[in-house]
Amino acid sequence: MKKLDVNYSTVQLGLGLGVSIKTVTHPDPRSGKFSKNYTRIDNELRAEASDYHERQPYAVLVALVFIPRDACADATPRAASSFGAAVKALRPRNHRTAPEQKADRFERIFIGLYVPEGADAGECSFFDVDTAPPWSGTPAERDLLSYETMISEVESCYDQRNAPPFRWADDT
Repeated sequence: MKKLDVNYSTVQLGLGLGVSIKTVTHPDPRSGKFSKNYTRIDNELRAEASDYHERQPYAVLVALVFIPRDACADATPRAASSFGAAVKALRPRNHRTAPEQKADRFERIFIGLYVPEGADAGECSFFDVDTAPPWSGTPAERDLLSYETMISEVESCYDQRNAPPFRWADDT
């Protein structure tokens, strides 16, 4: 059994929430692009999701994949940016909305675009892989999430599975 990077478990639920963190830190020396390891990352996420969801089908799994913001700027006329390639590679592994769905999927996947050095070093914003990415360039500000907003999205996903809101017809 693989170990998750962040784990919330109770005796009653077993695994309630698991977060898997993956990172890409350097471009490929030959291509100059950051997309060399996306197949490896997808395979690792598939294995983790399958291992956990087969034993804990109600667990909520979230993946955070961190890539440098520079990955948004390496598009060519023939190939989308490494960031766009990451969204395309990870989206099929995303959006498991019910315990009966395929075990190899995550409930949510976010890409953390971080600044590794310079005056803005450490800045990070998050992108939901269900959102359409640009071919080239950083996503529009409206499509980027702060850390706090991303955490709120994770909490909402967890609550939908474990404490779904109940609504009355007359809104009382």
